[in-house]
Amino acid sequence: MNRRGREHAIVKQATAFFVGTESSKLGTQVAEVFRPMNGKNPPIGSFLFLFLFLSVPLTQGHSQPNPSAESDVQASQPASQGSQVSPLELPEVTVVGVTPIPSVGLPPTHVAGNVQSAEDEDIHRLESLNLAQFLNRQLNDVTITEFSENPFQPDILYRGFFASPVIGTPIGISIYQDGVRINEPFADVILWDLVPRVAIANLDLIPGSNPLFGLNTLGGSLSLRTKSGFSHPGTQVESYAGSFGRKFLEVQHGGSQGPFDWFFGGDFVEEDGWRKFSPSNLHQFFAKAGYQEQGTDVDLSYTFAKNKLLGLGLTPESFLAIDPANIYTAPDPFRDELHMVTLNVHQEWAKDWTFAATTYYRGNSIDSLGGDVAENADQFRGFGFPLDAQAFDEEGNIIPAAVLHLVHLKEDQGGATLQFQRDAPFLGKENLFIAGMGWDYGQSYFTQANQPAGFSVERITIPIAPVEAPRFNVRTIDNYGAVYFTDTFSLAPFLHLTPSLRWQWAEVNLAGFGTDEEGVQHDLGGTHVFDRVNPAVGITCQPLLWAGIEKPPLQDLTVYFDYNEGFRIPTPVELVGANPAVPVLLPNAFLSDPPLAPVVARTYEVGMRGKFGEAGMQWNLSFYRIDVTNDILFLTVPGPTAARGFFQNIAADRRDGVEVGIRGSWQKLHYYANWSFCEATYQTTATLMTNQGPETIHPGDRIPSIPQQLAKVGVEYELLPGWLLGADLQYVSTSFLRSDDANRFPTLPEYVILNVQSRYRISPNVEVFALATNVLNERFFTTGMMLPNFFTGTPGGGTAERFLAPGAPIGGWAGLRIHF
Repeated sequence: MNRRGREHAIVKQATAFFVGTESSKLGTQVAEVFRPMNGKNPPIGSFLFLFLFLSVPLTQGHSQPNPSAESDVQASQPASQGSQVSPLELPEVTVVGVTPIPSVGLPPTHVAGNVQSAEDEDIHRLESLNLAQFLNRQLNDVTITEFSENPFQPDILYRGFFASPVIGTPIGISIYQDGVRINEPFADVILWDLVPRVAIANLDLIPGSNPLFGLNTLGGSLSLRTKSGFSHPGTQVESYAGSFGRKFLEVQHGGSQGPFDWFFGGDFVEEDGWRKFSPSNLHQFFAKAGYQEQGTDVDLSYTFAKNKLLGLGLTPESFLAIDPANIYTAPDPFRDELHMVTLNVHQEWAKDWTFAATTYYRGNSIDSLGGDVAENADQFRGFGFPLDAQAFDEEGNIIPAAVLHLVHLKEDQGGATLQFQRDAPFLGKENLFIAGMGWDYGQSYFTQANQPAGFSVERITIPIAPVEAPRFNVRTIDNYGAVYFTDTFSLAPFLHLTPSLRWQWAEVNLAGFGTDEEGVQHDLGGTHVFDRVNPAVGITCQPLLWAGIEKPPLQDLTVYFDYNEGFRIPTPVELVGANPAVPVLLPNAFLSDPPLAPVVARTYEVGMRGKFGEAGMQWNLSFYRIDVTNDILFLTVPGPTAARGFFQNIAADRRDGVEVGIRGSWQKLHYYANWSFCEATYQTTATLMTNQGPETIHPGDRIPSIPQQLAKVGVEYELLPGWLLGADLQYVSTSFLRSDDANRFPTLPEYVILNVQSRYRISPNVEVFALATNVLNERFFTTGMMLPNFFTGTPGGGTAERFLAPGAPIGGWAGLRIHF
């Protein structure tokens, strides 16, 4: 039996008990996560056959878009959609979105900030598996940590702030898809596996605490715009396979007829994973229908995802020294299903006036199961004992050593944003005025139950008793309202001033109960209301234009200054887990609700950018400082798991940073290079609880998990007509372990990752490609934490050591891309 078959057999044995337990509906739901990846879902070939069957008649009816209709994306058409565009051509950013709603934007010369833009061709150029991988490999000041140890659920780190799927991580980045904020309502986390790669037309990474992008925008925001039949006509099929048992299929089709257009596509991924018990299965789909004519643009889109992922979490360093594929405990399956409908309307309303609106519904269902050391287990006796007698508690009683945490979370969101804009002179000067208002509603239903278990010799949790009654039943209802405006006024052709303001109101309602370790139920009800006015002001200047130099060597030289404020309210999961006297188990338990203060970020940024010549190298240089007050941290408490603790405000912390970047093309060479420095430090003295006991932080102590330096270099060269060879490199400096806020333990080592990719165009419509990642086979770790290793058998939960998240070894894939 191969590795995958053996692992499925072990998991089947481990879950056999609660699969057959009809009395536990929750257990049956979560048990579905364990079904073999090839057992229920149709093979990828079936999807390909069905897609080609449907797309051929649609392609025959395809016509070119209405020449008078504007594309619903804000940059040029990507190169991947036609053979007429050179494979080395740089996407030219013409405007930058000012607000999340897809609408009128500003030219880069008017934007105060180091906004980074990219298109789907950039993603294909690197042959990136998903959006998160692309951000990590190319964009400046962005890196990945893999706390959950699944390539489809990474933690994205930008300017020292996280966009993570892990509850308890302090989230400081907001993510938008076609104007809809897709941070999950229950904990503001980002589930990257719910963003189909096939849907992305282009993106903007906006720095700072820009209030126009609403809640959670502390370090920046990511605005995604999706494809349409006008922007991406034709049919494309892409498939590849290779290391770690990964099989990938992406299909898409776009077309138009008169003022109507359509687009649909899907991503389908299966892989075994490079570590033990780590398969993943993703099914993502996106569709859009639109109408564009005479100043009217209407788009209705639907996003669907149904995924099954297995995460591993951190693993003791001693286990990884034996075999980097080793795990700590398993299984930890995660299943989610998304349905999202978005309606975008853009209408030229009157002379110089435009109306835009976005309304949406977003529903997400999550089931997960976490196998872990029992909360009251103090000492491991050994695998040779019966499954219900493998551990001692603190009193010396013989108890089961393991527990399964079964979780069900249902989230529903809806809302609408209305926006008006006037692009017309004011006082004889160029002026763009935008004002809008929005309302969002969200509700979450959370249920968690436990099941006693024991460990197999592979450290698989095997149930030994029925699923217990739910310990926690929580319902939350969130209401958010906002009014905002921004105005870009050209004081002179070379000088542009942009003041902005947003009033944000938020109400979080909690209901339900939780049961503590003594069996006492606690009422979790409560209402929390927050509001704040957040200002921003930016100014840009083109000094060479001011000096009257007609053909300067530095084209579009722009200097800028920006100040803005952002606002994050405590999430429901933080509000109900803020009492240090009653620690919670994330994401599975919530008790008590002392008040937490909202987080406020203030960003100061100054910089410059430009390019050499008409089609020369583009460059940028920026300096920033972000001061944060009342940041919310999840503090762990002593025990066998990293997920048990409480939330607490921290008075002040800071990020000081520098970003330098270049990109361009020269003859047959395309290149980019970025370097960033981010010093993230605490600016207060406080005593914090950790898994290793209390520690005191002081001003200047570095915030854990944030490397100071990042460097990225990428090149692509056309060796022969149609044959391109590329490589990209990422350098990540040292960082402290999670929860090592006082910087007591050694840092994680720095590392360098080199990737190589090549593509060859066989014909105008057929391209073959290959990709190799980590070609130097660097052994590296993206994050870690000091925790007790329960299986050492010492009292007190085990001997403490570093638990680490190892990065993937060398891997290679090859595939085919067809477009017609």
